[in-house]
Amino acid sequence: PAEPLGRAALAMGAGAGVAAALPALPNLPSWEWVASKSAAGLSPPPLPPPCRFGASCYNRDSEHRQRFSHPSGLEGVYRACKKAVDCDDHNLVHLQQFAHPGDRSYRRGLVVFPEGQVPHFDTLWQLFCYFDQEESGHLKKEDFERLLRGRLQAPDDGLLESSWFDAGGESNGSVNFARFAPWAEAFPLGLPVGLDLTGESRPCRCQVHSNDEPDFFCNCTDYKSVEDSILCKCGHKASMHRSAASQSSFANLVQQAAWASEGLVEVTEEETLQSLQEMLNYTHKATDNWTRDRGCSIHGVNGTGCSLACAFKNQVAVPKGYTLRKVYRNQNRSLWARYCIARSFIAKECARPPAAERREVAPETELLDSAGLAPLDEACNEWRLFHGTKHEAARDICSVNFRPTLAGSGATWKAAGDERGAPLYGLGVYFAEKSTKADEYAAPFLDAEWRLEVSAMLVVRCVGGRTNAVTTNDIEPESLRRTIFDGPNHSVLGDRVSSLRKPYREVVIYDRDQCFPEFLLIYERYY
Repeated sequence: PAEPLGRAALAMGAGAGVAAALPALPNLPSWEWVASKSAAGLSPPPLPPPCRFGASCYNRDSEHRQRFSHPSGLEGVYRACKKAVDCDDHNLVHLQQFAHPGDRSYRRGLVVFPEGQVPHFDTLWQLFCYFDQEESGHLKKEDFERLLRGRLQAPDDGLLESSWFDAGGESNGSVNFARFAPWAEAFPLGLPVGLDLTGESRPCRCQVHSNDEPDFFCNCTDYKSVEDSILCKCGHKASMHRSAASQSSFANLVQQAAWASEGLVEVTEEETLQSLQEMLNYTHKATDNWTRDRGCSIHGVNGTGCSLACAFKNQVAVPKGYTLRKVYRNQNRSLWARYCIARSFIAKECARPPAAERREVAPETELLDSAGLAPLDEACNEWRLFHGTKHEAARDICSVNFRPTLAGSGATWKAAGDERGAPLYGLGVYFAEKSTKADEYAAPFLDAEWRLEVSAMLVVRCVGGRTNAVTTNDIEPESLRRTIFDGPNHSVLGDRVSSLRKPYREVVIYDRDQCFPEFLLIYERYY
């Protein structure tokens, strides 16, 4: 059973049997204490200081909720409906007081169970959300271990450690759903994914079985919300509506990509090639386009004895444009499936009130036909961005995705004697909305076929979600990361243009499953 938050259940109308099982939270007065003091004309104790994230805070940890007040959201304790997924009660009072699998309130620490009832899960998504108590989108090690102990009979420490390692927890410090799903399927935990993909219809899955009457199956073909309600027009909740993809396995999800082959495949469609060339043209910045990462014409980038003043005085010439020579489409089904899961997860969070603010980033890249893949989802701030790097590194990224820990090790400005630069927004994956900015980090190489010096650049789909726009030089990298993993944000928009009058903006993400390297561009610079 879930660990309760305290006697707040009384305010939700919980029965005496449930209330008796809920201990009062330490250092907080009981509801009866507040009522008695109010009746005596005494003021109740002041509320704790407000949480800086306000109503958009996703942290449901009981200690956090004791320390800070929140203007709205899930504050109380909910009772688990004894019918679980078979519940067909449309009454809004019932839906607001009882939690069902798939509800946002069906989460460890928010839901309590009558004696003899245990949590019920139909999908991996429901299982993950139940133990993601803080709604951060990541399971910490203690949450991951609680999940395993809840599903297995007395797992030993060795199994817990090896599972944490296999799910990517050891290397990333936490496990997101995009990594949890394939691990859970291979383990196996024996549940479908349960997360809808962007753009798919969501038929109602409500089924009611009875010994006295014929079984009921809802024939609703897609979720259509009723205004100011959590119900669909068919009368059932949003959590009862799930797409075909949500009912399948991760392996089937991987196979749903529209490609006939795997790996990097050369693009020959004239329309796609023309669109990509136009993207390079439209995103090129013709003026005010040099930064210190472009380098010094005397000492190069990070040359010995070169100062910022020297580099500024002797700026390397910026290309006037770029000509595509070859393009490869990255047909990596596994990376695409992980990306789709991460995007769907973030889309759900962006849809919660208040809805995520839509940010216009790299609008020129929207002209590209996605060549069989889903269109960009503006509601969760999905963008196409650029990333310049070495040719070998670009191919490696298309195979295994980015590694945020390598930030600062490429062609960025470094202090004298340092092997790694200090990334402005911390260790993450950095993307440019202008091809000119990405080109700064693209290392030229000799193409044997063309007998020309060419460079490599990636076109990357990236889901920004609730992005934290930073417009000043007052930057604390660790604080930015905390707003991603412990707060309401999913990315950072480094806007050094609007206030600081710098040449470029860039996007930073800290979870590599939020990006998919879609195209590898081989291009020639011209001056």
